Amino acid sequence: MRLTAVLVPGRLYTTAGTLFDLADAVLTGHGDAVERVTWLAPDGLLDIDPEPFVRVHTEAALHRIGPSARPILIAKSLGTRAAALAAERQLPAIWLTPLLIDPAVAKAITANPAPALLIGGTADRFWDTAAAHATGKTVLEIPGADHSMRVPGPIGAYTGVLTDIGAKIDVFLDLVRSEQS
Repeated sequence: MRLTAVLVPGRLYTTAGTLFDLADAVLTGHGDAVERVTWLAPDGLLDIDPEPFVRVHTEAALHRIGPSARPILIAKSLGTRAAALAAERQLPAIWLTPLLIDPAVAKAITANPAPALLIGGTADRFWDTAAAHATGKTVLEIPGADHSMRVPGPIGAYTGVLTDIGAKIDVFLDLVRSEQS
């Protein structure tokens, strides 16, 4: 079963970022398609509710891939404001550094009956360990990782984190493929 991943960026973290590149490599290695959302977040976006901004861009990407596609959302940080849309459409998702300190994001992830993978680090001020586990979804929590999933120490520690993330994404996508077959 071929998936089409919609990559939804963060505020300053584009879909060319390391975590998205890693997800792209896993996806295309299995013959899956990738649709990238691009945006320039306007000044002051975080001073208002950014969910409508994220929603309209994500809905446009879902429209571009067409109704016959088997979509999965992969979103980073600000892009995780698409959690309500994912829940409404029951879309599987990978939430990279989700904004779990926002109860609306955590509630939407929890409400979605589709499978989800949450990836975050204990040194990320937007990550909430208890909220992540309370969603009932699959969680990969990296001790000491910040909002970019970097960990202190030598570069090998960071590349090890990337290896762990890539492996978890691969296993999760296999699960989604098997459930959609």
